[in-house]
Amino acid sequence: MKIDGIGALNVENTITYKQVSDEKSFEEVLKKAYTDGDKEKLREACREFEGILMGILFKQMKKTIPESSFVQKSYAREIFEEMLDEELINNASGRLGIADMLYKQLSANLDRIYKVSDNEQK
Repeated sequence: MKIDGIGALNVENTITYKQVSDEKSFEEVLKKAYTDGDKEKLREACREFEGILMGILFKQMKKTIPESSFVQKSYAREIFEEMLDEELINNASGRLGIADMLYKQLSANLDRIYKVSDNEQK
């Protein structure tokens, strides 16, 4: 029986799995906000979307940085960098303005949906 250490973990698959779970979480929160007509949940979903977008952006930007032999590449370093990126994204989320613009559009759409349904009930 072979037992591998943490070095055998595939960090890239873990990161991708987390990104997919974040996207599904965003979709669920967005659907629930629309179903309930809850604008606070909608605002939260917009912020989450901005965080997902920034995560993709960070990942793509890091691919453009040339490799260096100054610091040895390892799984521990990859994990640390991913945690650092996640923290930077969490701190920067909501500051780009994408969440606010998206919220304005979606909340206006939500208002129209509920106005139409209120008029149909009358």
